[in-house]
Amino acid sequence: MATILFVTLLVLGLVLAICWPTKPRPSIEKWPPISEDEFIRRCSPGVDRERALKVRRIISEQLGVDYDRVYPEQRFVEDLGA
Repeated sequence: MATILFVTLLVLGLVLAICWPTKPRPSIEKWPPISEDEFIRRCSPGVDRERALKVRRIISEQLGVDYDRVYPEQRFVEDLGA
């Protein structure tokens, strides 16, 4: 009885792991890596460089997106998969 329950749970876990929806990641073609200088150039005029790069780092870490693929014009849900 315990073996049947174990196998059932194992199969259910595998099915969930395979079928569970994943967050879309930024398109490599649409969002190629950019440098920090390019990132700042794309920001609004007068933005504080250190603050903008800190926000970029936090977004990268929290959303699991490559740091150099975070752009100031990206949208959280549509472009970053949040």
